[in-house]
Amino acid sequence: MKITVEKDGFKIIIPAFLIGLILLFITNLWPVGLFLLIFALASALFFREVHGDTNFDDTQIVAPASGKVIEIREVMEPDFIKERVIKLSIFMSIFDEHINYAPVDGEVAYLQHRPGGFKKAYLDAASDGNEAQNIGFRNEKSAWLMKQIAGIVARRIVCRCRVGDHLRAGEKLGLIRFGSRVELFFPLGTEFTVTKGQHIRGGRTIIGRLS
Repeated sequence: MKITVEKDGFKIIIPAFLIGLILLFITNLWPVGLFLLIFALASALFFREVHGDTNFDDTQIVAPASGKVIEIREVMEPDFIKERVIKLSIFMSIFDEHINYAPVDGEVAYLQHRPGGFKKAYLDAASDGNEAQNIGFRNEKSAWLMKQIAGIVARRIVCRCRVGDHLRAGEKLGLIRFGSRVELFFPLGTEFTVTKGQHIRGGRTIIGRLS
């Protein structure tokens, strides 16, 4: 296992580090410089990417994000699957890894960006009211939806996949900056093996199995 910094983070880390380093040697501005250096270090932690084992079988569901499971329940999914499904919600705090991963081997069949607000991501209202990116997948066994949701601090959703792309379980597909929420919608009968309140690791924790 190795840890790197996601390339999107360097847009923040490098300027903060360089400006902070310069200000550190200016008498009246050294506190600002110190703050920027600490901010650069914190940003490097926020944008860390942990590379683990991605050899999963075609029935295993892998955590799409690192964070706390805050909801598992049956809902209606009207956009892609268009039937009742099992929804699993993950809250990503500012201390969690920000990278998002494909949960199961499959082809991207649907993409939809939804504008919205920036309520606290752990609130139920964030699921339907916040800015979000829907990503629908299919394979020969099933169809499922993943939703990247912005939060009160997260103001940038990065989705790097396109319709027609085939992604492996645990493969990186994007990120959300500075804490947010990721949701999965799978067909009824899907067996989730995690529980509400459990902390999981994106791209590494097996959270369930396709029926």
